[in-house]
Amino acid sequence: MQKVQEGDFSKLGLLYERYNRELFGYFFRLTNDGGRSEDMVQNVFYRMLKYRKSFRGEGKFIYWMYSIAKNVWMDLYRKKDPMKYADEVTVLENQSDRQRNPEEQLERSEKTTLLRKALLKLTPEKREAIILSRFQGMKYQEIAQMSNCSENAIKSRVQRGLLELKAILQKIETT
Repeated sequence: MQKVQEGDFSKLGLLYERYNRELFGYFFRLTNDGGRSEDMVQNVFYRMLKYRKSFRGEGKFIYWMYSIAKNVWMDLYRKKDPMKYADEVTVLENQSDRQRNPEEQLERSEKTTLLRKALLKLTPEKREAIILSRFQGMKYQEIAQMSNCSENAIKSRVQRGLLELKAILQKIETT
């Protein structure tokens, strides 16, 4: 990022190659919409270029990147009436999915779809905390720094969010 700040914009391409899939996964889990997720990834890199002077090099680059990503997502959330995203989602297949039999793939796909629907029912703060901690592998301390709140607040969001998620999933499965 320091090279980009110095005017070597080709280095932004390297950052894109390194982080675009991770950001896409983050947005996809938040929105359940592949097209919108791709747009938001592009928006993050546009903002990284636009606000490159605000990167001070203190702390990890990824914190700065995810704080931009969070702002991109929150801007979308503010514009939309409680996130009306499509129910049907193309499941991103990874290498292990190709090796499973069709029944296992279908079961996994159904579980993934249910989880995504349940995640969308959580508040944005709880959803983001769960996605960053459980799917993106970030530590509570890292999420707290990025979110400008305490580590205990993040732990609470994750814990309460997981309890709500469990209740939502149980409710969905019984109906």
